[in-house]
Amino acid sequence: MANQTPLKRLMAGKKGLTDLHIPTITEDAEDVVGMQGRIRLQKDDRIGPSQWMDKQRSSLQAYEYLCHIGEAKEWIEDCLQIEIDPITQLEESMRNGIILARLAGWFAPDVVRKIFTGSRLQFRHIDNINSFFEALNVVHLPKIFWFETTDLYDKKNIPKAIYCIHALSHLLARRNMAPTIKNLVGTLHFADDVLRATQRTLDNSGVKMPPFSALQVDLGQQLGADAAIMPYDSPTTPDLIKEGEESDPEEDLFPSVDREQAYWQDPNNLQKLVRCQAIVRNWLTRREYEEKRAMQQSTFFLSRLSGVQAHARGVLMRKNLEEKQFIYDQSEEWVTKLQAVVRRYLCRNRYHNTLAHYHANMDKVICVQSFMKNKLAGNAYRKLTTDNNPSLGTVKNFVHLLNDNDLDFDCDIALHEMRQQVVELIRENTHMDSLVSSLDSQIGLLLRNAITIDEVVKTTSAFKKKQQHRRMSELAASSSRTNPFSLTGIDKESARRLKLYQQMLYVLQTEPYYLARLLSMTGRHHIGEYASIKVIEQTVMTLFGYGSNKREEYLLINLCKSCIDEEMKHVKSTREFMCSNYTFMKLVVQTNRGAKERRFFRKLLRPLIQNIVDDEYLDLENDPVAIYHKKINDEESATGRSTLRSRAATCQDALKDKSVCDTFISHLRQLREMAGHFLDAILATVDDVPYGMRILARKLRLTLEEAFPNEPRKSILGVIGNFIYYRYLNPAIIAPEQYDIVDAIVLPVQRKNLAEIAKVLHKIASGEPFKEDGIFLAPLNDFVLQSTELFTEWLLELTNVEEPASYFDINELDDHTTTQKPSVIISPRELFHLHYVLDQNLADIDPEGGVLTQLIKNLGPSPYDPTLELPEALFSVNLSAPSDPLSEDASSRQRQVLTDAKRLVIYIIRIQSGANLKDILAAPVGEDEERLWLELKKSEFSTQGRTSEAVTAKRRYVKLGQNDPALDLESVNFYALKVITERLLHYLIRLELLADDGVYQSIINLIARDITGKNARRQQRDHELSQLRQTLAHLKEKQGYLLEKKDQYEGYLSSSMEVMATKRGKRPRYMMPFTRQYFHVRGLKKQGLEPKFGSFKYTAKQLFERGILVELDGIQPKHYDKISIILSMDHVNIITIEGSYSGWSITSVQVDLRYEELLQIQFEGQQTMKVLDGMVKVNVNLLIYLINKKFYA
Repeated sequence: MANQTPLKRLMAGKKGLTDLHIPTITEDAEDVVGMQGRIRLQKDDRIGPSQWMDKQRSSLQAYEYLCHIGEAKEWIEDCLQIEIDPITQLEESMRNGIILARLAGWFAPDVVRKIFTGSRLQFRHIDNINSFFEALNVVHLPKIFWFETTDLYDKKNIPKAIYCIHALSHLLARRNMAPTIKNLVGTLHFADDVLRATQRTLDNSGVKMPPFSALQVDLGQQLGADAAIMPYDSPTTPDLIKEGEESDPEEDLFPSVDREQAYWQDPNNLQKLVRCQAIVRNWLTRREYEEKRAMQQSTFFLSRLSGVQAHARGVLMRKNLEEKQFIYDQSEEWVTKLQAVVRRYLCRNRYHNTLAHYHANMDKVICVQSFMKNKLAGNAYRKLTTDNNPSLGTVKNFVHLLNDNDLDFDCDIALHEMRQQVVELIRENTHMDSLVSSLDSQIGLLLRNAITIDEVVKTTSAFKKKQQHRRMSELAASSSRTNPFSLTGIDKESARRLKLYQQMLYVLQTEPYYLARLLSMTGRHHIGEYASIKVIEQTVMTLFGYGSNKREEYLLINLCKSCIDEEMKHVKSTREFMCSNYTFMKLVVQTNRGAKERRFFRKLLRPLIQNIVDDEYLDLENDPVAIYHKKINDEESATGRSTLRSRAATCQDALKDKSVCDTFISHLRQLREMAGHFLDAILATVDDVPYGMRILARKLRLTLEEAFPNEPRKSILGVIGNFIYYRYLNPAIIAPEQYDIVDAIVLPVQRKNLAEIAKVLHKIASGEPFKEDGIFLAPLNDFVLQSTELFTEWLLELTNVEEPASYFDINELDDHTTTQKPSVIISPRELFHLHYVLDQNLADIDPEGGVLTQLIKNLGPSPYDPTLELPEALFSVNLSAPSDPLSEDASSRQRQVLTDAKRLVIYIIRIQSGANLKDILAAPVGEDEERLWLELKKSEFSTQGRTSEAVTAKRRYVKLGQNDPALDLESVNFYALKVITERLLHYLIRLELLADDGVYQSIINLIARDITGKNARRQQRDHELSQLRQTLAHLKEKQGYLLEKKDQYEGYLSSSMEVMATKRGKRPRYMMPFTRQYFHVRGLKKQGLEPKFGSFKYTAKQLFERGILVELDGIQPKHYDKISIILSMDHVNIITIEGSYSGWSITSVQVDLRYEELLQIQFEGQQTMKVLDGMVKVNVNLLIYLINKKFYA
């Protein structure tokens, strides 16, 4: 029956077709001809397509499947007494397993421990489905009815999950553990689009529909032979469709009754019936017994039985306790009296014994108390220093250590004032330096104009007009031309570009991470197509002057340290670092060729290498075959006859020769002895090793330990030993003549000996014995491993060195204190190529968009072009910082707010206690806290006994705002103090100076660090005071130097202009009689107004034709001959321009111009300017040319 198609089972029930409704099938259905009750499939006129029969069959399958889902839904709701999602949404809602887990908890509560319902716990929803499986296992549902987890969770076969729920319902109903599932086929109605969508989903999934109609039969077969009986029809779930093609029961009703009565009247049949009934009753009894026994042995029954037993034990135990409690209640009074008497006796006896013991051992008690106090204090302080987040109580116990004395306050005040003085002096010197640079530019412009005047004077009269015309044309166009390769021109654009290049080189020197990223990119060849790695390396060494002086060596060391940090980002193991050849290592090699390193190598290696070079008989060959061949050559040379030995000998054959073996052993002994001498010399030179190599070795060790914390220390020291020896010492040993260690020529045999010694030393430094690559030197492995221990100790001592800033005694202010600016000697090709590389890789070199990005953007594109030949001549570039390093910005103000906040927090925790600072700030303030705050203010802010009122002012006043007056804490109560402190803490959290941990633990940690580091802070403060005093002295020296230089420049400028003007004034001027200039000068003489250095009168037309006058505001050029313009100079450097025109509102307009202002305008590249109240526009270059010609030539 399970294999019959649904169309063969469309038999109506007893009520005919009245209760049957299947969309598109039972609507207006007719019976099959000759077969009453059988539905005839017919074409629905409302359906257009010709495949109407297939569609009706498909709709029937989807309809039955939806009805089975509805049956499972109602059964689950009956069990759980809750309402779940509708039928069309039940498939999706069941995927998370929540409904199944709740159902499992209903019929097997001991199995389900937790149901995961959260939407964010999707990865735990599978646990809900697993709980349902455990419950199925408890009730012994056969595995054939189970579904897979992916069938439901991934929607691979949801009909199988619905089939499992149906099987479970029948199983539980057979055991009277759950209601019977209903048959809803024919009672539910679904829309056509729902049926089509369901059928489409079933078709797409490709799964086979489980046999729901044969479920009870299959379940019975799986449970046993007793379950093979045909399932009964529940009165609450009448069948809608009957299986098979049966005839009408009314057709042969009466004949069948007659036959049955005749059959049962036969006594033999009755006897057989009795025997069958007995057999059946016996079989039913046994089956019932077996079911009960199986139920009692099942996990489900045992779990329920355990619960009943627990309840029973609980009832008995409670009854027993109630009886005992009743007895105790009745005896409570006299038991209490008895206990009190006994306790009183025992307490008095114990107290007297203890007191007597203390009196007898009073000295020991005092010692123990002192020991415990010290122990507890030590533990508390250790906890304060080691804990990352010390508790508030621990900090409060030691907060008294932060009470500074008057000396501390005086030093803090002096340090603050000295910093202010340094900042002011740096700003003054910077401003003075800019003035000196401006004066230098003016002197350059003056000299250039003076040369122009001399050229005009030297011009002969024949070519005078022609040369003047050419010069004026050049001046008119000079400001519009800018040479992109020129950085020394006396114009604003050249000065601007030169200043930007100066700042760029300074930033690259002082901010090493920029060049470190660039060098790291060159090592990986990620710098662009036209960039040259060789030029970059040469430019970097040029930028740092090959570390020739203290400042450049300090900066070069910082660059190498930054390179180590940058390269370590790409290193995955210590072995990879050892085998790689990084760009910064080339810098180390280049640095090693300096004079200082040569002196070190000469002192260390000269005696050892000289002995090897002088010993012409020394041979450290360790290849047995080579020794064998040498023996043959020596024998043939001595005897003059061919040897009888075989020339094709292997290593084993050569060692079988006794003379070869003896020579081989002798060479190994000599090699070990020589290597030992070299090693002893190296180990004795810790203090003589140049500082640069020591600090780089220290940096490399710390970086490797941080990057590879699980790496053995021996392995890390092997990497450092390989770096120190292979990159630093080895080149000097194998090529001593290149480092001026020896003067003689090193022969090939001697160089081979040095190479063999260097090979042994390399193995000692790296801590690796000889293997396949040096099989002949394997006998020296014991010596190598023993020497490695000594070399490791030497490395540890070598890396114990102070930081560069302390060693070189250099700080960030040194460049601002020297009278001579730091400079770099570089070629234009190197400079422009560096600019080009930085511009092309700016996103990788400065991803944060810092100061270098701003400088490169201001410079614009680089003039570098690989196809052009740029100048190779070197020129000096004075470097300058782009900003003030100690400017009073917001950061200093923020640090002061943080200091004040810590001080206020200390006041608060000294008065009030709590679990954390947040609880203290939120706690109410009582009279006791206000009284303690008043006492604290008297002790903190009192001036009695103080040596300085500044100390009291520093403690008493707090500055909250930049422009607000300082707050007097004397006038603040304790509640207001807490409010102010909390606002300061919120402000610091917004500035990210404190972490937002919810309880203000970060400021407690800062206070703890202040307590533990107070002594170090005092030492640092004293060091800063010493440095600032020295810095102030140097700044004052530089200020005097700049003032003197400024006075010299100003004096030179004014004296030069006065000498030029005076010479021109003494020189007699010839004037054509009866000209405009003639009458102008004569009129001035009559009035006694003739200027000291001359006066010249022109018409606007004359100046316009010469190009000096560009335009007149509101006047046509045809009227220019009616406008008079007079240029005169009565005082040096002050030129008076006067214009008169009858058409102006003011008949005469006059203006005084300083010659320095005109030179500054010319320097800035401004071609024109307006004079005479903006009515006249003139050409600046030609105006200066005219002034020079008339007043200074």
